[in-house]
Amino acid sequence: MQKILRFVVGALAVVLLSTAHAADFRTRDPLKAFLYGEYPLGSDYFIEGNQDTFIFRCVLTKAIEPFEGLALSEISIWGNRTGPWEIFRKESNGDFVYVETKHLADTSCLETCRSKEYLSSGHCTWKRGWPRQ
Repeated sequence: MQKILRFVVGALAVVLLSTAHAADFRTRDPLKAFLYGEYPLGSDYFIEGNQDTFIFRCVLTKAIEPFEGLALSEISIWGNRTGPWEIFRKESNGDFVYVETKHLADTSCLETCRSKEYLSSGHCTWKRGWPRQ
């Protein structure tokens, strides 16, 4: 019984510490952090690598979320036009703080960019809607 209790307490500590670490992640460039895995990603993005894939972005407003920020995702894990999003809250100083991984109920804000554009230039030309492949 004590072994089971120790295991449960240990597993709970790992979960709490990893959640706290993710919540502390701050960046000026969430897209760079997402593409280069600068924080513990919340899902299995980039199944075929990050060199030539479609990146998804939704600019979050208080009409969508309780805060302003960005939601980022990537096409290889989406299946039938749904998938997880990495959520970043924008701070008053311009930094972004990683909040969580979750699904968005409304993806009408969807914009796309090729990852190779960002990787070669450091910028994305965002296009509204689902990508044309």
